[in-house]
Amino acid sequence: MKSTISEGLLKLKTYWNTPPKGYQVSYKEFVNLSMGYGGISFLSVLITWTTIAMNIPLMITYFKVTSGMVFVLTMLGSLIALVRSPILSMIIDNSNSEKGKFKPFLIWSAILTAVSFGLIPYIPQGWTENILWSFSIPEIPILGVAASNVSLSMAVVVMFVLLQIGTFFSTLLNQAMAGIEQTISSVAQERANIGAFRGLICNIPSSVVNVVMPALAGMFFSVGAVTGMNNIWLYRIFFPICSVGGILFVLFAYFGTKERIVVNKKYVAKVKFWEGAKELSSNKYFWIITILGVVVGIRGQANIYLWVCTYGIGGKAGDTAMAICNIVLNNALIPGMVFGPMLIKRFGKRNCLLVANTIFVAMVAVQLAAVNNPYLILVCIFFQNLCGGFYYIATVMVSDVLDYQQWKTGKRLEGFWQNYTAFISTLIGLFTGMLAPLFLSFGGIGFGDDINVALQNHDLMVNAFKYTTILALIGAVLSAVPMFFYDLTEKKHADYVRVLKLRAATDNYKSNELQDEDIINVTEIIKEAREDKNEFVLEEMKKYSFLDNIASGYDEAMARVREREEQEKREAQERENELKEKSKMRKRNR
Repeated sequence: MKSTISEGLLKLKTYWNTPPKGYQVSYKEFVNLSMGYGGISFLSVLITWTTIAMNIPLMITYFKVTSGMVFVLTMLGSLIALVRSPILSMIIDNSNSEKGKFKPFLIWSAILTAVSFGLIPYIPQGWTENILWSFSIPEIPILGVAASNVSLSMAVVVMFVLLQIGTFFSTLLNQAMAGIEQTISSVAQERANIGAFRGLICNIPSSVVNVVMPALAGMFFSVGAVTGMNNIWLYRIFFPICSVGGILFVLFAYFGTKERIVVNKKYVAKVKFWEGAKELSSNKYFWIITILGVVVGIRGQANIYLWVCTYGIGGKAGDTAMAICNIVLNNALIPGMVFGPMLIKRFGKRNCLLVANTIFVAMVAVQLAAVNNPYLILVCIFFQNLCGGFYYIATVMVSDVLDYQQWKTGKRLEGFWQNYTAFISTLIGLFTGMLAPLFLSFGGIGFGDDINVALQNHDLMVNAFKYTTILALIGAVLSAVPMFFYDLTEKKHADYVRVLKLRAATDNYKSNELQDEDIINVTEIIKEAREDKNEFVLEEMKKYSFLDNIASGYDEAMARVREREEQEKREAQERENELKEKSKMRKRNR
């Protein structure tokens, strides 16, 4: 054990500033990326507990949302998103800052996200009684929907406006951070490793807060019939803490990461939204991953632990159960992240997702059979989350497909991918957003019914569990379908990256911008292609008559790279010696 720890510390020290052989990201940069994502994790606490949904305590008790109100506001939010997506795409994919394509957006988008979401718990309670609009939803007999009345208070309207502002900036923040992760390395396996282990580290802030909140809620915020998670002061205390933490942690990614897009030195990002949308529309992998995201969102309806803890168990026992669930259920994602890279290497991304989804389907089916047993439902959700831990693989697939897209069209479309995906998902969401309220109506909960009141009725509660789980089961089964059409293997992707490196090097050669990295890449790619008789890469090599001229400078380039590495090591050693000397002086002065 002691030997293992020593080896780990030695490895950490060795690769802290210098990446392992064959990789591009040092451990220090990886930690900075993870800390930056930790900022998003802090801010996700605000977003999670202010989502307009029928299972969020703040929404159903403080803002008194109904299923009809959720549907209407979700649809309105979707229409706003249709406008938001093109704007964000053009902002990101036409960015040419010296700081990088994505980093310039990090700090100010984090601040505005924190302010917008952080103000929501401070909306005066008196505004919830000030009704601004009321409208009726007619009876729809063919769907089993009864006529109902939906009211919008001043508090709900202000909350919705703040949510839309916050969503714009949180989306920009998330896309900028995702863009950094997608371009931090051009090595597919390294991206898989980063995606997995980054997930382990970056979710710690929200995991801790989401454990502490319910625990303190049960001990200090339960007042009479009001359970702790329904007490507005809980959010008024925790939101400012998470806001400050989110902004500070994002600074690590801003100052400590590097974007490594495989393009020539003179590449300038300039793409129109509809041009990027047209190019992505012809990419079958874009549709596969986008459709997968939609149906995975539907299967996510199975995670009803907030309902189960609040209403199925209830009281202080429910607050305790929620605290335990926030520990256990969130940590259920860890095995997928830990073993994912190894399984990807052995079986491939597609097969890993297919197996995980099959188990997920089985667990949702068991949950459907156990709707009268809240504790068994929680066990099923645990195993669903265990399988859900592998879903990060789809994010890694996006990076692979973006490389394929660049090989095919010559353009980098990270921002367009994210926003065009959002655009398409939003269009589909205009229909899928109706599903949750509709399935609740099958269980007797009308569009205008107070969710908080309805779920306190045992029969209605069980019906809500049942029909929501049926919806999730449909989504889980459909989630397997897109993966059967995904054939971008790890070998294919590696070949696309090799070709991109050749193209970038040849462009730099023509413009007298050739770098040592270009020379080394070209030499190694030529050698591998000829040894392995890689027809795909060899065919690309035929397009350039001067590759051997570039490769002829390999020895000199390697010598310069080694000299720079040695210089960096010497400077690092000098800094370490200086710190040791200062430490000794402080001890002597004591």
